[in-house]
Amino acid sequence: MIEFGDVDSIEQFCSFDRSLINAPGPCVLFATPGMISGGFSLEVFKHWAPCEANLVTLPGYCVAGTVGHGLMSCKTPTKVNVDEDTQIDVRCKIHQLSFSPHTDAKGIMDLIKFLEPKHVILVHGEKPKMADLKERIQSELQIQCYYPANNETVCIPSTHYAKADATDTLIQSSLSPKFKFLQTSSRENSDLGSTDFRAKSLLQVRDERVVEGIMVMEKNKKAKVLHQDELLVMLGGEKHEVKFAHCCPVDVRSLQKTQTNDLSSGDLPHILKKCSLLHLLFAKLSNQLTELDIQDCRQHLQVESFHVSVCLKDDCPHRTTDSTPDKETIYFCCKWSMADDKLAWKVISIMKNLNASVI
Repeated sequence: MIEFGDVDSIEQFCSFDRSLINAPGPCVLFATPGMISGGFSLEVFKHWAPCEANLVTLPGYCVAGTVGHGLMSCKTPTKVNVDEDTQIDVRCKIHQLSFSPHTDAKGIMDLIKFLEPKHVILVHGEKPKMADLKERIQSELQIQCYYPANNETVCIPSTHYAKADATDTLIQSSLSPKFKFLQTSSRENSDLGSTDFRAKSLLQVRDERVVEGIMVMEKNKKAKVLHQDELLVMLGGEKHEVKFAHCCPVDVRSLQKTQTNDLSSGDLPHILKKCSLLHLLFAKLSNQLTELDIQDCRQHLQVESFHVSVCLKDDCPHRTTDSTPDKETIYFCCKWSMADDKLAWKVISIMKNLNASVI
């Protein structure tokens, strides 16, 4: 039991101001994250940990690698690394509180038995333990179970149908077809009774458009399906999008050998930057990604959300290589959204193998 004898009443609880971190006198601070993995709790911990008069109370579980996990596994006084450059001499008392908002495997199994759902999705936990729990749910309860990774879509078949209205915005977004052309071949007789067969090329056209909406069910109102942008407006939220960037180095020595001898080696990389690299990349992508619409916008190429241009900055913030740029290396600056992450790395792989074979 922890007793706060110097705190007189609940009325003393208020918002904590950073100016009070080094103020004299007792106080009790509730700060997040509870594992002291960053944020305000870590900021205060750096100030209060070296003092023996202070006490830090941790939740029942802390992920390995966090400051909280390090404190729970060591006896004070000790030294804790809070980051690569900072080490703290911990002399305060450490107390582990037996509390967690999570349930264990038995609790989850009991809940599933009580509810008897047709499908179960595990969304939070350590991957190996979720895999074990999934197998247990499927083997003991014969219920289909999933544990998808972040940004992974799970499709669950359903026999329940609900009538709903679709908004005009959702309908308009689904009007444009998404055709995919497939080349197939078949054999036919050149003459009746002949064993001579000729290959016949056939073109199949598929419309692969998929309409995705969000069903909203309000009390005493008919259900309706909204476009995702409409939901943000309805909830008064802001749209957030995660984007990635990478400055990709490409060795152009193989390209230099194919160019005219009228250009000096010193001028060649400059010519490649300005004239032919994007055209060469466009040709190669068009040859290997035939199912995609690759747009040549002169100064850059666009494939879905993937944007690529020749990078002329020596100090590009998206460049991860430690090597010093040389005349035989050209950099492509790439940007894309999370939805096209797999496509982006496929394009980057093609880019790294860029050669003169398609000039």
